[in-house]
Amino acid sequence: MEKHPNIELFKSGDDDFAWAERSEYWRKRNSKHGRDRRKKFNYRQPLILCGHGVRLRVDHGTLLVRNGFTHYPQEQEEIRFFPGDPNLPDRIVVLDSSGSLTLDALAWLSDQQITLVQLNWRGEINVIGGVTGHSAKRNLVEAQLAAQHGTRRIKIARWLISDKIAASIDTLQKTLPKSDEREFVEGHLENCLKKISRIVDTAPLARLSGIEGTAAAVYFRLWHGLPLRWSNVKRKPIPESWQRIGPRKMGWRDNSRNARHPVNAMLNYGYGMLASQVRIQTVAAGLDPSIGIMHGNKDNRIPLVYDLMEPLRPVVDQAIFEFALEHTFSPGDFAFNRWGGCRLNPQMAKVVASRLTAISDNRVINTFLKQLR
Repeated sequence: MEKHPNIELFKSGDDDFAWAERSEYWRKRNSKHGRDRRKKFNYRQPLILCGHGVRLRVDHGTLLVRNGFTHYPQEQEEIRFFPGDPNLPDRIVVLDSSGSLTLDALAWLSDQQITLVQLNWRGEINVIGGVTGHSAKRNLVEAQLAAQHGTRRIKIARWLISDKIAASIDTLQKTLPKSDEREFVEGHLENCLKKISRIVDTAPLARLSGIEGTAAAVYFRLWHGLPLRWSNVKRKPIPESWQRIGPRKMGWRDNSRNARHPVNAMLNYGYGMLASQVRIQTVAAGLDPSIGIMHGNKDNRIPLVYDLMEPLRPVVDQAIFEFALEHTFSPGDFAFNRWGGCRLNPQMAKVVASRLTAISDNRVINTFLKQLR
């Protein structure tokens, strides 16, 4: 087995041992429930890579992909893709990794219409590339610009927020057992839907945003306090707040980009995966992702993507909360920095990401295109 030059990083100290132990646990779990890398893909789906030493290069006309190392010992994973194979992955997602990518590999990905997505450890998009030839359609760009003002803006925002709240109700019903608390929240969300339906097209956007904010606060509050299962906490302590699902905002450092709770860190990865999928679909449709309807672009280069993500966020929530509530975690699954930022074990992040590869469909994009007409 070829060793990564920094493999000694995985061999020192109890914390590193726990990290390696859980990395191997999640790697085996992903291999058990995922594809067999030695076989052909049965259908187009993303390939997810993580760790140190990820490498993509062209070898005799094929794309040779090497997965990264996350712990020691670990078998090296390689997969070879042949051009023109109808079952090539539709995108390659690289999670919080180091490594190399050749220019030939970029050209190969472009020729085969494969998108490359890189997410950092916060779940934010660093790079999306690989597919060339995109040009926003002039008529759609003009329609997007026109929709930023007037009654059409409120109509689109009303649709996006209504669908998000309806999806939130569906997520609660599918994920949590029936209870007085759940019924109360569902009733509140249904009342929000009624309020939205009564808002006229000439109303200010802030009125819709206010209803959305109230609905989101009540929705997330229902998850607060649900217990998480842990093992090996005597060997390595965890913050008391990690014993249960906490709020999305957790204290005075919330203006930072660091998630301070494991579930929030997983949600960030989920939203990052969703953003990458919606961005790819937005560009493919000929839309300009920099022209938003609800979200501004002061600190956001792709506001339209975040607009169109809204109805699908509860679907991500369902996948993450189900994952969090059905597994027993160990301190080795997470690490936190001196600012309290929580970082996922990359092998576990890979398992989380694999649950989110088929969440985004074309329904939202197609509906938005109809709304622009």
